[in-house]
Amino acid sequence: MKLISQIRVDRPSNFGADIPLDSTYGGGLGYWISQIIQYSIVIAGIIFFAKLLSAGFSYLTSAGDSAKIQAATKDITNALIGLILVVSIFFIKQILVVLFNIKI
Repeated sequence: MKLISQIRVDRPSNFGADIPLDSTYGGGLGYWISQIIQYSIVIAGIIFFAKLLSAGFSYLTSAGDSAKIQAATKDITNALIGLILVVSIFFIKQILVVLFNIKI
């Protein structure tokens, strides 16, 4: 019978990622592209939310002024286009990973 202190529990070495945990790993081009894409999606989401709040507030406070309504609608449209572009880049990256079996 083993004591609790004698039980060996192996922790995952990299918590599910394909990147070694040692400090000598510098990362390749694919690693850096992957990191840039992941962070850009988060940043784009934050910017989209801020632009959406700002444009929504402008739309609500336009008081019927058609120029302000058009500017707010344009801001919402531009924010959506930017978010769609960044998310589509993520999906293109995922498709490349599956099709060419590369690790990005």
